Amino acid sequence: MKKQVGISLTALMFVGFSGITGLGAEQAEGVMVTQNSESATGYTIDFCYKDEKATNVQVTGSFLFYESGDLQVWANGFVLPGNDKQANHCINPQEWSAGRALRHLNDVGSKIDMEQTGDGVWTLALDLPGGSYSYQYSVSYDNGENYERISDPVNLPPCNDMGAEQVRSKFYVPYDEKQGEPEYNDWSWVTPIEDEAAQGTVEALVYPGLDGEQIGEIYLPADYDENRETPYKVLYLSHGGGGDEADWFYQGNAGNIVDRLTAEGACEPFIIVCMDITVYAGQFEGASRNDDYYLYCYKNIKEYLIPYVEEHYNVLADAQGRAFAGFSNGAKLTTQIYINDPAQFSYYGMFSGSSAWAWPELEDYSAYKNADIYLAAGWADQLMMQNSYHTDGDKTLMGFKELLDAAEITYNRGGSYVTVEGAHDWFTCPQILRDYVSTTLWK
Repeated sequence: MKKQVGISLTALMFVGFSGITGLGAEQAEGVMVTQNSESATGYTIDFCYKDEKATNVQVTGSFLFYESGDLQVWANGFVLPGNDKQANHCINPQEWSAGRALRHLNDVGSKIDMEQTGDGVWTLALDLPGGSYSYQYSVSYDNGENYERISDPVNLPPCNDMGAEQVRSKFYVPYDEKQGEPEYNDWSWVTPIEDEAAQGTVEALVYPGLDGEQIGEIYLPADYDENRETPYKVLYLSHGGGGDEADWFYQGNAGNIVDRLTAEGACEPFIIVCMDITVYAGQFEGASRNDDYYLYCYKNIKEYLIPYVEEHYNVLADAQGRAFAGFSNGAKLTTQIYINDPAQFSYYGMFSGSSAWAWPELEDYSAYKNADIYLAAGWADQLMMQNSYHTDGDKTLMGFKELLDAAEITYNRGGSYVTVEGAHDWFTCPQILRDYVSTTLWK
């Protein structure tokens, strides 16, 4: 199997470029992150795309911000009147400044025109604070009437070599003291750990699934030992709607996060398995709110994926060694598994969403009180609260939290649900995973 190993911080700062960049030299294609004393954030990001036939080119990326605590963006603008929306209160990267307590918002929510500099070369320079950023180019060949999105051709997602279908290219911006607030703006914890010996590996996982051969990805901790006397525990981790098995490792930096936490002693070494649930979505009408869809996904996980993992890897083959968590549609899947088979896993993590609509009305909920439940979402997250809240289609985290309260089922170790800065995106997910592993999983 091919391995996706940790990429160095230097590689993340200077990714996907060709040619020579410098004073008087032709702009290199790709994206380059450069320390810059004149930048508001201490770093300037230069994008360069070449297409002689293009009439318009934009960079579409995760470059929007909001002011921490701004109720106008809370829960995707849940408190706003119907003729307003969260996007109207976002802050563009050109307006970023230290001291405003600005927080990242949305995966690809920003569209910025690039400038044509001649010979089909399009460029853009942005000053951005620390973070792991995703982006695409939006290219028009008819003067802006129509656009098509493409991955940066010289900075393609490397995980696609293992069978994934990621469409967003990526780069990382380091922290500079000009950004202030290191507790938030320093995102070095999502980058590969500097000690290569402490880096785990991410491998393609090909297994016989419910409808034939399926692809997953598996994270093995540093120094994974297939003969270790104590088998490893496994976190089964699901992506959201439209994603695939690479989402958590590529966009969410899950392997890098767990590498660092393990090296710090914040968690024991464990395995992460990610599956593709989008592959089944086309078989079900309204899949994102269809019980049959989630139960079909679970049938594949329970009867095919878990047995494959337990046969081929040195893992603890009982509920005490298994956890399941997911984001968005993955949180809905997690909820469905918990509702229908609560004893299959010892830990359940619902990140930004739930299947609250499927909660059964019972006189006795004792079967649900043995598992460890964790609830979390972003401050500006659309699935913390939305118009489905308190309806028969409720898919919110708050709706599920209230059902657990009514059933006297504890979550988050008897505390409150966790809220992190961010929306329904891949800035929120890494923060939640980091907290989950640090505070709850295998504790």
